[in-house]
Amino acid sequence: MYVVRITPADVGARVSVRRRVAGPLPLTDVVGQLLSWTDRCLTIRTRDGSIVKVAETDLVAGRRVPPRPVRPAAAGQCGAGQCNAGHTEANPQ
Repeated sequence: MYVVRITPADVGARVSVRRRVAGPLPLTDVVGQLLSWTDRCLTIRTRDGSIVKVAETDLVAGRRVPPRPVRPAAAGQCGAGQCNAGHTEANPQ
């Protein structure tokens, strides 16, 4: 059973929504920041920066989700500060 657990009060939060769409797969999910909920339309920004509009009438389920986890750099890859190989920004070796 699907449940919509988000409201306009959740604007600004990260959400996951399931919506109806036309095509062979009748449902699809959208995860991102809820930018607005006005005029019976939700506007969500996904992690790649895309803006997705979801009509309230197409909303099947929705919930707040925690922020995206921060992934540590893979071993041997240099990032900000110091990497696993001992390199630093000031001393790239």
